Amino acid sequence: MSSDTDAPLDKTVLAVSIASAVLYLFQVRSSPSYSRTLVKTTSTALLSYLSHLLGGPQFLTGALALGSLGDAFLAWDGDLAFLCGLSSFLLAHVLYILLFLQQQQHAAESQSPLDGGWRTATAGGLVVLVPVMIATLMPKVGNALRVPVLVYSLTIWVMALTALTLENRRVIVGVIMFTASDSILAADKFLMPETAGYRGWMQRAVWVLYYGGQALITLGFVEPASKVLPVASNRLSSAS
Repeated sequence: MSSDTDAPLDKTVLAVSIASAVLYLFQVRSSPSYSRTLVKTTSTALLSYLSHLLGGPQFLTGALALGSLGDAFLAWDGDLAFLCGLSSFLLAHVLYILLFLQQQQHAAESQSPLDGGWRTATAGGLVVLVPVMIATLMPKVGNALRVPVLVYSLTIWVMALTALTLENRRVIVGVIMFTASDSILAADKFLMPETAGYRGWMQRAVWVLYYGGQALITLGFVEPASKVLPVASNRLSSAS
């Protein structure tokens, strides 16, 4: 929790982060540039700073920082940029897994890891959908990216399943949004025709789900400015 002295800074950091996310939403289809990259990375970099500012878990701060680095790489075209971005997010997911396992240790021992029908149903859906997605993607992915994409897909799968063992529903929803974002991104990059008119909407959905997911995960562990998020989140959704 933030102190009274830090509260205005908390609100400013969160507001600028969301404002950057909204601004980037209008630049999703723009050509790669340094200014576009700066806007994109600022949104998640500030979430990492927010976690650090409020004394959030180090794994969370590190995962968000790696996500910001991944955003910087993925703001550019080419297989090398994609591979570097993929590697950054892979490490981020590993930190998230460690964070969730750490949180799980504090849960009551009597509770089942997947207690609740909705958790079991979500886990079952992931168990079915992720292997199907991997099998669909692999024939479309080039040889140089096939192993990295496979390892990444399996890692985010484990991350999502691990999140389902938490009591924090805000974090769970954030992780599901993050996972959905990655699935749409993979479909857009490897499965959709380049001339498809709906790719623009897919790419905007990727960003809204991704940033919204990262923000919910962050706010599941730190509580900086509860009155800022709903207003700014509505702006983000309406802009999409």
